[in-house]
Amino acid sequence: MLYFPQLATGAGSQFPVTRRAVRRTVVNAAPDGRMVKLADAGAASVEWQLSLAGLTGEEWGAIESVFEGAEGRLKSFTFLDPTDNLLVWSEDLSQVTWVKDAGLELTAGVADPAGTTRATRIGNSGGSALTIRQTLEIPGWYQYCFSVWTRSATPGDAWLWRTSAAGLVKKQFKTWGAWNRLAYSTKVSDTSETVSFGLELGAAGVVEVFGLQLEAQRGASKYKKTASRGGVWREAYFQDDALRLTSAGPGEHSGVVRIRAGQQG
Repeated sequence: MLYFPQLATGAGSQFPVTRRAVRRTVVNAAPDGRMVKLADAGAASVEWQLSLAGLTGEEWGAIESVFEGAEGRLKSFTFLDPTDNLLVWSEDLSQVTWVKDAGLELTAGVADPAGTTRATRIGNSGGSALTIRQTLEIPGWYQYCFSVWTRSATPGDAWLWRTSAAGLVKKQFKTWGAWNRLAYSTKVSDTSETVSFGLELGAAGVVEVFGLQLEAQRGASKYKKTASRGGVWREAYFQDDALRLTSAGPGEHSGVVRIRAGQQG
């Protein structure tokens, strides 16, 4: 599988990055002059323009390698949207994409830090640590940041973790009566293409959570709500027949990369 590479900084892009949604409407003109308009869902797509500067030869070479593997605009590759949340159903933990250990009890409609009622209370009624997790088909060797807002009526503990073929890594965090955003940044030596991220509670633990988010970068950015679609695009294509590179000197390369995707995994 081809994946658009991360930069050496652990980021997937630099500013400015432009994301544009493209939609098409089919218009049928009747003989009597009436117009019937229908959205053409099959033609919907998203386009990104990545303006990259100051790249090393290795960084630009990694982009060129994917371009050559895709044979320019011909073949697809996987693109992790640097402007979006990679998780799906970030606020609906009842969806099947969230795998819950038996013994975890979920209560939706809880007050959240945004002033609405979109948070979820998670309670562990079991006698051991239990988890809720989501698995994504993404490169295990990338840098990721997994974040979530938490609050608990009494001080407690929660763990954020990631697991893949390379094993499990996790970090313990404290929770208390005020909303606090937890963020766990990880990068491991891992060749797998399936990675799971989850939240773990100890026995009898209760915590309220909001805004679960996963990003392919070092730190957490502003929360983005997702539903059935997240930021993992497995049918992405380059929009140009050639990559244009400008070099100001050794290790000082720049260029603009344009990507389009019309089908999301």
